[in-house]
Amino acid sequence: MFRIEDFIIDEIYGERLLINKQADQSELEENIRVARVLLGCFDDMNIRINEHLLIFGHKNPEYTINEKLGDRKGVESENGIKSAFRKAKEQGCQTVVLDFDMHMADSILKTRKITSGIYGRHEDFKSGNINECYVVHNSKAVVVKSNVFSVSDKDTTKQLIEDEIEKLRT
Repeated sequence: MFRIEDFIIDEIYGERLLINKQADQSELEENIRVARVLLGCFDDMNIRINEHLLIFGHKNPEYTINEKLGDRKGVESENGIKSAFRKAKEQGCQTVVLDFDMHMADSILKTRKITSGIYGRHEDFKSGNINECYVVHNSKAVVVKSNVFSVSDKDTTKQLIEDEIEKLRT
């Protein structure tokens, strides 16, 4: 149950970013950093950083983004996408946030490898388990939504994903 008195209102984004007073302190700085990047890139977004709990042996999702559970995954390379999705699904997330700034802030992302990694999770999107994937790099963010997987052919879908990821380079 959401109660405003359980949250701290962010000094930069106000009520668009609410931080639970019982949030995981070990990841709080990184979670706030990425939440602020997302809010700076998406004007219609609201984020809550959730209370830290262990549920069925898993940490609960860190975020509630526009009323959907989401988790930030600090991937160490483009090869970490499959694992990030798997872990987010185990946590009951509908939204995955791939944080490339945590370990790869000074790297040039391999756009095709990221595209391939996200496309490789097409069953997660088609089944409705995952609704969206945000990709964060160089303090910018883009989103790949499930509707790109409704395109009938693989090449067009991959091109739509790649076009979105390429926006991080500009």
